[in-house]
Amino acid sequence: MTTAFVRGFATLLGVAMPVASVAQGYQVQPMLATIAPAGAKAHLTMAIKNSGSVPITLELTAFRATADRAGTPTRVDEDKDMLVYPAQTSIAPGKEQTVQVRYIGDAALTEARMYGVRVSQLPVAAPGAMLAKGASGAASDVKVSFNFLSHIIVSPDAAKPVITVVDTGRAANGDLLLKIDNEGTGIAILNATDVKLTDTAGKTVTVVSDDLQVGGFSAFMPRQSRDARVLAKNLTGLVGTIKPTITVQ
Repeated sequence: MTTAFVRGFATLLGVAMPVASVAQGYQVQPMLATIAPAGAKAHLTMAIKNSGSVPITLELTAFRATADRAGTPTRVDEDKDMLVYPAQTSIAPGKEQTVQVRYIGDAALTEARMYGVRVSQLPVAAPGAMLAKGASGAASDVKVSFNFLSHIIVSPDAAKPVITVVDTGRAANGDLLLKIDNEGTGIAILNATDVKLTDTAGKTVTVVSDDLQVGGFSAFMPRQSRDARVLAKNLTGLVGTIKPTITVQ
């Protein structure tokens, strides 16, 4: 997975990225992975590295992710389908910890699902932080913590996304309104997707994924429709009816 892809995925999925600091911070890989619903490929190994200078204690919670038509994600804790071990760990500065994640849900899935692991750092006193005074006037340490979301697609081999897009009109401000459908059984990640717009005169404009607004979650679930839009500034020079086509990389 390239660095550009990782950045785009984090941005579009609304991932709570850990804030780097000299004193503390950690790195998690992978950010996105695909595993099978059964067999030897129904698990993955996550690597968590403490890149800070103080020990950290982490709590790991499995969740299932979905999104509505507007692209608003929902992540619900899920411990029946996903097993995470260890569920809590402490990592010394500069050291790395591996975590095993296994899918233990329905092995006969016919459509892909999206799960994930929330890595939460338990609050610690921030080095060098100013003391805050409470109502009693007593000083207390300022506490900070970091959270990270790693997403996991559980998909049978035969599950594939089938993405189509149609023009549904213009907004009052001139934005082009689109409806994107995933008619397949797989999950599509639209953070590396271009949309080509062709007008009645045959002129084409390519809209990169950063300019395609699909909500706060770039993963398109099976059989899902999503409202999207292209800002009016990206339509300069196009006339008449616009035909959109989409390419999922």
